[in-house]
Amino acid sequence: MPKKTNNQIEINETRLLIDYGFNLARNLKIKTVLVIGELVTDRKMVDKHRENESIIWVSRDAEKAQQDIKKGDHLVFIPHSPVERMDQISLALILSVMHGYVKEDDSIVCLLGVSGSKRLDNLLIANPQRDFEWFKGDSLEKSRLPISQEFIRLIDIALRFANEGREGKSIGTVFLLGDIEELNSIARPLILNPCHGHPRKSRSIYDSEFVETMREFSALDGGFLIDRKGVVEAAGVYLDAPVTGTVKVQRGLGSRHLAAAAATALSNSVAIVISESSGTVTVFSKGLKVLSLG
Repeated sequence: MPKKTNNQIEINETRLLIDYGFNLARNLKIKTVLVIGELVTDRKMVDKHRENESIIWVSRDAEKAQQDIKKGDHLVFIPHSPVERMDQISLALILSVMHGYVKEDDSIVCLLGVSGSKRLDNLLIANPQRDFEWFKGDSLEKSRLPISQEFIRLIDIALRFANEGREGKSIGTVFLLGDIEELNSIARPLILNPCHGHPRKSRSIYDSEFVETMREFSALDGGFLIDRKGVVEAAGVYLDAPVTGTVKVQRGLGSRHLAAAAATALSNSVAIVISESSGTVTVFSKGLKVLSLG
């Protein structure tokens, strides 16, 4: 009998994992399966084993992910930046709840593989309300945050900056995404605004050259104010929001995190903080930590 190739072994492992995952979901009466997999073969195997389950497809490639998505399924996009597999799951689950694809107290079967691998090799059961402090208690209003592609883009930029640094040094900064008039009321400039006077299109977070300029601006004290269309309105700003009772920041996080949390408690904004000391990327909204990556 000829020996199986590595590719055949990997395909068989993926097939068995998917089969077991769907059987597990049915036994537990779980109706939603989340899949982090880029390969077309993975999709075909999932479609072959599914029955009435809804699939949340998690992808880094928006164009590829749109292909052959069935009615009732959903798409969630996560950054290309390198993060651990549990960080991938955390981000995908939180985005799924915020988009309304699942409820906070829903259990979900998750199938995933190592980033860049050619197989699905991991299975777990997650429940946002059980597994994330942010979703515990009365979180209906919190789960309806205005999550957008600009938010995903900033997560991507933050993870890249945290991973790559600047001129061999670590980066620590804050991205505050929201309505500029509201954000200006809780921020003050530490220096002359380096973004002032430049065309909006040249200050976009989607402009790769300007992103490198943002990397340089991250060396300034303070953080960035970014409007909902992804245009950076100011850099080097100090977040001057009072710390109210709704602000909850865990011990060990510094003044940058506290200021970001306080700013989101007083505005309809999302703050993304890069820790200079650890490289961790933390997301705050409504005064609470939503997500920690890295």
